[in-house]
Amino acid sequence: TAGAAGAVLLAGGSTATWIALRGSGTGAGGPSAGSTEPPTYTIGLHADLGGPGRATGLAHQRGVQLAVADHNAREDKAFRLALRTEDDAGDPAKALRVAGRLAADPGVIAVVGPTGRLLREDLVERYETERLATVVVAAGSTTVETGTGLHLCVTRVYDDMLPTGLVGYLTRTRPATRILLVEDAADPVLARDTGVAFHDATPAGATLIEHPLVRGNAGFGAVARRAMTGRADAVVFGGGHASRAARLATALAGEGYTGSRVAAGPALGPAFLQGAGAAAEGWVFAEAYTDPTALPSARTFAAAHRKRFGAPPGTWAAEAYDAVGLIARAAGTTSASGEVRSGIARRLVRTEHRGIARTLAFDASTRRVRIPDGIFLYRIEKGRPRFLGPFGDA
Repeated sequence: TAGAAGAVLLAGGSTATWIALRGSGTGAGGPSAGSTEPPTYTIGLHADLGGPGRATGLAHQRGVQLAVADHNAREDKAFRLALRTEDDAGDPAKALRVAGRLAADPGVIAVVGPTGRLLREDLVERYETERLATVVVAAGSTTVETGTGLHLCVTRVYDDMLPTGLVGYLTRTRPATRILLVEDAADPVLARDTGVAFHDATPAGATLIEHPLVRGNAGFGAVARRAMTGRADAVVFGGGHASRAARLATALAGEGYTGSRVAAGPALGPAFLQGAGAAAEGWVFAEAYTDPTALPSARTFAAAHRKRFGAPPGTWAAEAYDAVGLIARAAGTTSASGEVRSGIARRLVRTEHRGIARTLAFDASTRRVRIPDGIFLYRIEKGRPRFLGPFGDA
């Protein structure tokens, strides 16, 4: 039955998975009259599990599954959690249908996801119309206008804020006096955001040298030569294309450049590591996710993940785990089960949750996560990214 632990329901071409026993009452999982059992609240997972973002979706799924299991194993729990998973396969039309199915389930108090890199306004509006809170973990950018999405809670900084971590690195960790800012015409948005960050907070006493990188393959050598002739002790790649960052790394190495080389998160990916090869060594990237295998606070989580899934946690798994903890903490602030779903969106951004990846805290007026705790640095060592920690500590 739908109430059996681990039951799987196939309906409408999607798979909905419930983990833990669902309550037999109505509303948000409330127990039946006279029952001594704690209520069960269902968390929805809106993920791409069968499309181009499958790796990120799977990381979310595994992190959320472990969080639900850990919550239900607690002796002091006031309620149980269940999980319902819906796959949108990375398709915008399917994503809207997924939102509709999750919203139609009265037991769902909040949703983790969607898991795609772009958070689309029409999807946020759909959840907003249904008054269902969504906790977004991985989206790097959004088409949602500022001030909209009162049921939206984003637990990471967007990509436009990641250059702040690069400024911090070149100010405190590896102080630079002559910074070459490479503005990639192939990614004008991140180029602009990177430029704004460095113009607004150029390290004291440093000179900022700007150099445009034209589209195509012709401009990388010119940038590398400018780094050498301009005596730059740091090169900042203002762009998010991993393959183009790799070409720049190769050009710099070819000129014998040995100064600091930094970029924002989207530029770090398999295409960078594979394309740059040995030239990737030493590059530093600002990211919005942690490496749970390198965090003492996530050691138990990483071990549990390996035991259950036979692999280390993927990118965003720890953050998805913390999203469930945030929802549970917010849900625990009221004893009226019928009010959990209707009021949880407001409580989420007023809740501070000490997670395994970091502490989640928000600016209640903007509903955005506080920046200092949400930017992390990685350095490429021996062909792999090594976690350095929060940008203020690295």
